[in-house]
Amino acid sequence: MAHASIAQTVETANIVEWAKLALKSSGTRVMRVTRILFDDNDRPIALEEAVLPLVRFPGLSPNGGGDVPDIIELAQRHGLSLGRATERISIVPATKDVAMHLGIPAGANVMKLDRIAETADGRPIEWRVTFRKI
Repeated sequence: MAHASIAQTVETANIVEWAKLALKSSGTRVMRVTRILFDDNDRPIALEEAVLPLVRFPGLSPNGGGDVPDIIELAQRHGLSLGRATERISIVPATKDVAMHLGIPAGANVMKLDRIAETADGRPIEWRVTFRKI
């Protein structure tokens, strides 16, 4: 499955990101990555929004040379052992932004996958929310 990043920013974690990623400092910087996933025919099938705590990925930057890889490759590059991931799945109406990126009507049902990935020692290293066509 191919993907294309449409946004990469670095900012201070908001209160939700701070809580989801169990960050120690309220001033912790995070990278937010938004990407579209495509099927084999280059049709958009999902919109993915990931938040990565930069304290756990030193040197990662939005200008660091293209797409940010998935969490498996990122963990390998930074010597982190992945542990468990917890994911909640629900059906929600697509917002205007999600609908626009997926080429569906606003309000159409999409699958929402809300996941926290952790290291082997239990530190959250990625919070990802994916909106996928049903």
